[in-house]
Amino acid sequence: MSNIYKGRGSDEDNKQLVEVLDNVFFRDEPDVRFMTLLPKLYKDKYRPAYNNFMIKEDGAIKASVGLFPMTLNVDGAILSVGGIGNVAVARDSRSKGYMIECMNMALDQMKSDGTDISVLGGQRQRYEHFGFEPAGVGLSVDVNKNTLKYIKGKDYVTSFKAEPITELTDELRDKIRALYERNGVYVERPDDDFEDILRSWNCTPYAIYDGGEFKGYFCRRAESTIQEINCVNKEDMLDICLAAMNAMGADKINFDLPLYDSELCEHMAVNSDGMSLEHSENASILNYGKVLQAYLSLKAKRIKLGEGSLTLLVHGVKRDENLTITVKDGSVKVEETENTPEIELEHLEAMRFFTGLSSKSREKLPAFAAGWFPIDFFLSSQDNV
Repeated sequence: MSNIYKGRGSDEDNKQLVEVLDNVFFRDEPDVRFMTLLPKLYKDKYRPAYNNFMIKEDGAIKASVGLFPMTLNVDGAILSVGGIGNVAVARDSRSKGYMIECMNMALDQMKSDGTDISVLGGQRQRYEHFGFEPAGVGLSVDVNKNTLKYIKGKDYVTSFKAEPITELTDELRDKIRALYERNGVYVERPDDDFEDILRSWNCTPYAIYDGGEFKGYFCRRAESTIQEINCVNKEDMLDICLAAMNAMGADKINFDLPLYDSELCEHMAVNSDGMSLEHSENASILNYGKVLQAYLSLKAKRIKLGEGSLTLLVHGVKRDENLTITVKDGSVKVEETENTPEIELEHLEAMRFFTGLSSKSREKLPAFAAGWFPIDFFLSSQDNV
């Protein structure tokens, strides 16, 4: 009988873990490897095996689920985030229930740790069993050179230049960080990890200059896809887009913006070729009260929320939360209460209700609360795992 181990990996498992993951995900793609795809997670210094819950048979890793902690600052409110990644089962060990066991170990750890919200990328139907739903809202923006000719003039040539970042100096890192954090909503990125984060997801980071003056940056993933983009002044955004297309050899680009960056969203709404609202990421809220307090307070700074009080009972994946939400004089208060709930929601329904683009249950809301949801949850692609 095999010796079975179930639990966190150890640092000695790092090399084997990455080899197993490469075999599971990229067996037919020899040019793609986890170490280059996500250096922010799989270098030894980030302890990838320790951040994985795995099942081993006689020392051989047969399944693993990564649980990567992040700290999310929402305008001063601190939320703990658990990023779920590299959900993998070795090809010779499938149909044993190993994936379910590893996922449950990760979920149990988050409940024990007091994690506020968990995120993952992957097929919705596969992960809704574990409480995950497409969540949050981002503005997907399309820009092309033909559109900009009408705005800037057909003979316009930008003086902005995009230069690939070959080495991230401390000075440049601090300038990029200031732009990344300027809206007050950001995942904390340690100085020593910052460059690996910018280069993850096979991205090349670029800095944008105008005559030597720093104007912004972006992370390029594919021919026309930008994973993260920020500018010093929103009025420069079209020149930044032109500089990006020139550097990328592309006639069009696409990128996402958070709705709480309302000035830039409005600027691009007027000047882009097209735009659409899209979910940010699959997510599962473990502490509804804390997350709603943070994001409703954020939204109340962007738009005027209707005033009133509403009690909702949520049957969450961690526990039931009976919450009264009160909006008064532009302030939001979310607190647990013994009041009789006016709306009762199961977890997946609650995720759609609070964070989804579409929710039939939101039609039950009184008029004063109709604009409260969805909350402005958004994660930059560079922060996803």
